[in-house]
Amino acid sequence: MRKTFTLFLLLSTLLACKNSNQIAPQGSQFNTVKETAQSPLVVILGSSTASGWGASDYKHAWAGLFSSYLNNGKVINLAKGGYTTYHILPNDADHVSSRPESDTLRNITAALKMHPTLLMISMTTNDVSNGYNVDEVIANLNAVRAIALANGVRHFVITTSHPRKVSAAVTKKYIEQRDRVLAVFKDEAVNFFDPVADADNYFRQDLLSADGIHPNDQGHAILFDQIKVAFERNK
Repeated sequence: MRKTFTLFLLLSTLLACKNSNQIAPQGSQFNTVKETAQSPLVVILGSSTASGWGASDYKHAWAGLFSSYLNNGKVINLAKGGYTTYHILPNDADHVSSRPESDTLRNITAALKMHPTLLMISMTTNDVSNGYNVDEVIANLNAVRAIALANGVRHFVITTSHPRKVSAAVTKKYIEQRDRVLAVFKDEAVNFFDPVADADNYFRQDLLSADGIHPNDQGHAILFDQIKVAFERNK
């Protein structure tokens, strides 16, 4: 009887795992990411806004909203707060002095192991905030995209910076990053800056969460609208 009961528990656990539509995200402040069917597969590489920070719940973050919108596909979110374009470089990338090493669990190498049909990259403000120049950002994004292309990924969505109230000098670099991403990646690029910026090119106060850095639910919804347009254009 005891062996039968143990076998029943094991089978019940396996069935529950098989039927579950949620997986744990990596690098989010929340516990679960809602998933749907298995195709197409979208992998997100990014930082805190992409991982859901600022939203009251992951389902209200732009990535969570996109996951719900993609009702015939699956989203795996590898984003993590504080990350830069250096963190998502491949495992074998040469390490640049005074720059972070790539994270083998959340970089392009990890993403490619999942065989995505579409890769989303959203590295918004951390590079510039850490003092890296925009040339570095573009070079790293180009490197990640080239590796993905060489490994069969054919669809990309790459976001610009979004505003952040630091200083006029830093804001100027965020604007440069926005313009360079839009110019280099063209139809694959998503403008995360203009729809949420105020007259001073800072993040609109009514769209910010309590931390004063990340978008609130309304801000995330606006970013999701931009993602949705780009996805429909590039899928």
